[in-house]
Amino acid sequence: MTPRAIVLLATLDSKADEAAYLAESIRSRGHEVVLADLSLGPGEQAQAAAISRIEIAAAAGTNWTALSSLPRAEMMEVVARGAAAIVSQLARDGRIHAIVGIGGGTGTWLSTAIMSALPHGFPKLVVSTSTGRDASRDITVMTSVVDIAGVNRVLAPVLTNAAAAICGMAEGVDAPERSAKPAIAVTMFGVTTKGAGHLRRFLEESGYEVVTFHANGGGRTMERFVREGAFAAVVDWTTSEITDELFGGASGAGPDRLEAAGQAGLPQIIVPGAVDVINLRPPIPDRFEGRTHHWHLPTTLLIRTSAEESERVGEWTAMKLNAARGPLQVVVPGLGFSALDRPGGPFYDPAADEAWLRGLRSVLHDTIPVDVLPHHINDEQFARAVADRMLKLIGGTACTTTTR
Repeated sequence: MTPRAIVLLATLDSKADEAAYLAESIRSRGHEVVLADLSLGPGEQAQAAAISRIEIAAAAGTNWTALSSLPRAEMMEVVARGAAAIVSQLARDGRIHAIVGIGGGTGTWLSTAIMSALPHGFPKLVVSTSTGRDASRDITVMTSVVDIAGVNRVLAPVLTNAAAAICGMAEGVDAPERSAKPAIAVTMFGVTTKGAGHLRRFLEESGYEVVTFHANGGGRTMERFVREGAFAAVVDWTTSEITDELFGGASGAGPDRLEAAGQAGLPQIIVPGAVDVINLRPPIPDRFEGRTHHWHLPTTLLIRTSAEESERVGEWTAMKLNAARGPLQVVVPGLGFSALDRPGGPFYDPAADEAWLRGLRSVLHDTIPVDVLPHHINDEQFARAVADRMLKLIGGTACTTTTR
């Protein structure tokens, strides 16, 4: 086995012993450690650090004296920027193969900010007292269970497991080459999964790779990849994050949702998948008392949008689409927007769906086609119709696969 070089991020003014334990555990598995000192406090720099805080300051365009005089939050941002520049260059040069960080609130913030500069697929692990993470980045978080304050009977096995995990990740970096097929991004949610599965099959059988993003905030991730040039086209099958963004749901994706593909000029098809749903986590706000609802999970309550809310979602969607630079179509499933929104379903409300369409058309430029099809979003026929339109937008031929 060829030894791998693994960057270890730590604030050595407070986590030196814990970093040393983790470093020795990595070395015992035959790999090298590149120790980076993220210390913010006063005093001498750590002698053991391969990447010193002086080098980090220089990489950020400053020096340690000036850096140490900044307010703490600003200092953290500069340290993250300088360290990210250093490790990114090391990764580009092939001199490092993985990265691991340890810390409480400060160390975790610094580690994740630095790791976010590294490419998708580069092995990243944080041992943290904070379990929250940015789901748009492929950073693995291992909870430390106890505070990272001394190597003890609880923390030691966690650090040992972290060493095993990052070493295993580093050993697997020689992954097969990614597919040469052009990729299409698709958004999906639990109540639109069946139809999205049909769509994925049609597109894959037509020669495309399909990358599906879960629309519980994953639309933000999709749009980041779009901006990075990862996709040839987008089928925004599930735009429910807009509803959550507008009405305080738990699965919004930010105010920039529905912008990236249009700015990039990519072919895109927009479907109002699950826009009838507002996702909530307990405790449920009083303003939703008495609303039509459905428990999707024991921890997730779905609220049916009203006609007024649906119309506003349609208007907001149109406003975003009007700025698009590339080929674009809106395709509407006339028989329902989600698994819950069909005859006999708890969210079946044709008037509310029509209000979404009315809101869309009231704002949308006349040059953007809107097709309303006599299918439900989860019908195979609807998926095929969307796939055919997508292929024509890209410049290919329609699907030859028959429906099942």
